[in-house]
Amino acid sequence: MDLPAEMQLLVRRMQIGKIWLPANLALAPMAGVSDLAFRRICHRMGAGLTVTELVSARGLVHDPSLDRSWRFLSIDPQAGPMGIQLFGSEPADFSTAICTIMEHPVLRHCSLIDINMGCPVKKVVSAQAGSALMRDPDRAAAIVRAAVRTAGQAGKPVTVKIRSGWDASSVNAEQFACRMEEAGAAALTVHARTRDQFYSGQAEWSVIEAVCRAVTIPVFGNGDVWTADDAFRMLRQTGAAGVMVGRGAQGNPWIFRQIRESQVASDGSDRYTHQGRQPGLEERIALIIEHMDSLIQQLGERTAIKEMRRHFSWYVKGQHGAAHLRMAGMKAGTRQELLQVLEDWRNGTIKYCENS
Repeated sequence: MDLPAEMQLLVRRMQIGKIWLPANLALAPMAGVSDLAFRRICHRMGAGLTVTELVSARGLVHDPSLDRSWRFLSIDPQAGPMGIQLFGSEPADFSTAICTIMEHPVLRHCSLIDINMGCPVKKVVSAQAGSALMRDPDRAAAIVRAAVRTAGQAGKPVTVKIRSGWDASSVNAEQFACRMEEAGAAALTVHARTRDQFYSGQAEWSVIEAVCRAVTIPVFGNGDVWTADDAFRMLRQTGAAGVMVGRGAQGNPWIFRQIRESQVASDGSDRYTHQGRQPGLEERIALIIEHMDSLIQQLGERTAIKEMRRHFSWYVKGQHGAAHLRMAGMKAGTRQELLQVLEDWRNGTIKYCENS
């Protein structure tokens, strides 16, 4: 894709360790969102990196055959760079889990191992994992060193996703990031909210800027990227090497295409014109069907349709008749029933347009 000269400085290839990403745009690892089907779609739309849903390192220790974890770990090396994200609190668990991954005929082709030190969910935090590690930098550093020793044998870089800190009184992302770099992390992602904020309030991008100044490894900025304009402002204001999109991509994988197709305003300001192509109704429906069928192939129809209901509600958000569509989608129990909802949407929208 040809980009204007200034855009090439903002949206560009990116190196992490010895691997190269085709673009410095990443899909955040989100539980219940970043399934394999959605990651494939986001790569096609322009994401340079996607990361799996978080997987327990301890869980892999007790499930070396990967029977229970496979659906969350699944990658497609042909679709684009995909990382595997692990969470936990014991360095030895990470060593064992990464060994299991690197011995697997498919998973060993992952691009990198990402360590979750930002999840705010109580179940994760109560196990001294996720964002709880922001309060224990010594343990966090030990985990990274163990992961780097093991993953490094297979030539895989280790990255770390963190938050601003535990709460407003203990914002320590800058110092914590330095410890992670010293321990061997090849890149960082900073979600510029504290654990106490969860996903509320405004992300403090100044924290991302401080981390970028403090370390020499690449940093992805994360938090409140909803549009192409947000992505460019983050890159300019923080000095981040890349942007990781989280909730802004839910039901909107087109955001990556929009970022890559947008053009810089002629006055050189932080305003951008031609915000990339917006999907029309037919494109939106076709992509929903693609996502559904990919999930069915992976999980079977019954489980896939249950999973797809959540995605469907995001895909129709902001569309005409969204509330009705969401209710109809939630009632669908088979592929054919969801296809009928989509057909009703198509017909209803056509009638609406004709009468407007």
